[in-house]
Amino acid sequence: MAGTTVFTAGQVLSAADLNGNFDKLPYAYSAGTGGTTGALATDATGTVTVNFPASRFAVAPIVQAWTSGNRYVAAVSSIGTASATVIVRNVSAALGSSETIYWTAVQMTAGTAAG
Repeated sequence: MAGTTVFTAGQVLSAADLNGNFDKLPYAYSAGTGGTTGALATDATGTVTVNFPASRFAVAPIVQAWTSGNRYVAAVSSIGTASATVIVRNVSAALGSSETIYWTAVQMTAGTAAG
């Protein structure tokens, strides 16, 4: 990976400047909401499938997921190139109301999610 170059206004950039400074960006990235959990009883679990934009990822990306409230915790259980399954658990002492799942997914290089 090339070092970072500081550019000035009006500077003409070479191909080497561009190629060496944009390799730090993810190959593919997406974020969104994945539906709602539904109401879950105390210690009950449910699943929500989050769908990625068509053909966005060449390999299964690294996915993070969380809920819109504090009654539920979310964990990603399976990941593919088109979708991921999120397990949601009610960790409160009462019946939880429906919460939205938020997620981000990243693929750092053309051949691997990590990088």
